[in-house]
Amino acid sequence: MLRGEIWAYRPQGSPRQPLVVIVSNDGINQSTRSWLLCAPITTEDPADILAVPIPAHGWADASNISRFYRGWLAERVDVLDADTLEQLAAMLRAALDL
Repeated sequence: MLRGEIWAYRPQGSPRQPLVVIVSNDGINQSTRSWLLCAPITTEDPADILAVPIPAHGWADASNISRFYRGWLAERVDVLDADTLEQLAAMLRAALDL
């Protein structure tokens, strides 16, 4: 699992099965840690300055990152192109004042 990959998230016992984009550092992503930082992808534009369009999938909002359980990341769906990943990284830096 790498930063910028889009995964189908299938938590046990939940009807929600969103797509998420991994935003945590690859050191974390390639470790044995159980939780990764991801941004859920929505199909509707959240109309937020920190939202980034994700081609063919929807929108990721940099102000809406959360921990997601690695074991429920079911399948890799896609990977962000370099420009979209950089745009998302810039929005994360803005949201977190980094």
